[in-house]
Amino acid sequence: MQRSWTTVLAAGLIVVSCYFSTRTEAGGPSAAAPQAASSAAAEQLPFGDLLASGEFSQTFGAHQFTPFGDSQFSFTISIPNRWESHLSEVDPDQLAHDSEAPVPVAEFAPGGADDVGVNVQYLRVPVEKPLATVIDDYVKANSGTLVTRQRLDSKGRSMEDALMKSTAEDLGPLLTRVTLLRRGTIVFIFTGWCVEEKYEKYKRLFGAALESFTPTGN
Repeated sequence: MQRSWTTVLAAGLIVVSCYFSTRTEAGGPSAAAPQAASSAAAEQLPFGDLLASGEFSQTFGAHQFTPFGDSQFSFTISIPNRWESHLSEVDPDQLAHDSEAPVPVAEFAPGGADDVGVNVQYLRVPVEKPLATVIDDYVKANSGTLVTRQRLDSKGRSMEDALMKSTAEDLGPLLTRVTLLRRGTIVFIFTGWCVEEKYEKYKRLFGAALESFTPTGN
């Protein structure tokens, strides 16, 4: 997770699947608990028609980026008009070891803020490695814990989506929405993060930005 404009926390995600079963009077399993878990994930990780809503349609602007001057990493994203954005500073060694740790790509945040932001990273991952496993690695690398998770399918794209809780020495508890999207061996990592007490305020904004995030490279 990239936490702020100046601090890069390169990492990955923990995907923990929890299945709960209860007994009916007849002794069979009940689907109520999995359904409740799914509902909780949708509540904490909103997605679907957010960007088109009046809440964000007039306050977001579209941006296109080609990181590292390489079209395979090109993407478009919509963020609040008043937020600042820039491509991340990366040294050649990070690119040379992009299969070992996530590489920062772009950073977005309100001007002067250090407790909320949206970041894009990438990690080179063998095509046979499931995104669920990549999420496990990400959360573990960030010393985080999984709050909830879900799988998203949108516009022909399959994404792993999770909410991670971690702690920063300077800011305290953080909540980070981490979403993985694969393009061949390139896995894009979208993160929307903030201090825990502000997550309710920003969770729909993170969802709207995620809906707009579209890799456009070859």
